Amino acid sequence: MAYFDVWKTDHLRPKVGPDVRVERIAIPSRDPGRTITAYLYIPVDIDLKHKQPVHVNVHGSGFTIKAFFGNSRYFCYLLASRLKCIVIDTDYRKAPEYPFPFPIRDVEDCFAWVFAQPQRFDTTRVTTSGFSAGGNLTMSAASELGPEKIKAIITFYPPFDATTPGAFRGLRATPEKEFRSGVHLISWVFSTFFFSYISPRASRADPRISVAKLPLTCWPNHMLIVCGRADVMFLDSQDFYNKIQAEGSAEQRLCSRFIGVPGEAHAFDEQPNCPESIKWRDTTYEAAIETIRAAWTQELGPKAVAEARE
Repeated sequence: MAYFDVWKTDHLRPKVGPDVRVERIAIPSRDPGRTITAYLYIPVDIDLKHKQPVHVNVHGSGFTIKAFFGNSRYFCYLLASRLKCIVIDTDYRKAPEYPFPFPIRDVEDCFAWVFAQPQRFDTTRVTTSGFSAGGNLTMSAASELGPEKIKAIITFYPPFDATTPGAFRGLRATPEKEFRSGVHLISWVFSTFFFSYISPRASRADPRISVAKLPLTCWPNHMLIVCGRADVMFLDSQDFYNKIQAEGSAEQRLCSRFIGVPGEAHAFDEQPNCPESIKWRDTTYEAAIETIRAAWTQELGPKAVAEARE
């Protein structure tokens, strides 16, 4: 069913342009005899004889859906094309066969592969992004490396805190009910994702699961958080941003941004149904590009994007 949904909505995700080539690779896993599939997005006009900056993207999946690997292609393409960097769109193992912490380990192994090749990659300019479950996974993996290595984090509608009331059923209030694009996460579906990933032996309060509980010193100065106002992830996203503004360093408060997108639900950017949704997809993707560029140049970050400060 998921593969059919990906096929049905494929036309809503623009194709990769001719200025970027895509290469399928196998990244070594810490597990002997295992590899992790990933796509490299490489601008055709960069000189690979010189070290290039790297961005690692982690797709959404509800921690369970294998078919969604590749849904971030337009985002990955834009970053590679506009920033002239190498983008790695990495896969990871899925629950219920591989619950927490196996998916995190795959993302960690992707980062390890990058940092093990300083002759190939500019390891002073490594950034990351994640969509939905992928946002949670990349934040968990990036927190182990810290801001000395990960210079910016971009998250689109991730689960931040599994301990909030109703979290395991997706029973969170949303500022808006109506939406143009995206999906409403039905409670029983959300619960299936939740309990597939978090086994009874795992604690919901584990900061590798509830990443909002990690100390803010784990995070870089440049962060962008995007979530639709009709998404059940909205309030947790807003709370995390408010925590940065209340407790973060001066640089984090200045350089972090939160875009609460009006009239949009979960994954609105990957299946925009109307011009307004396309506009918001483009606005948020542009903000991601500005955030990464600012992190690489140590500037202040995006200034001309819509920002929610409720």
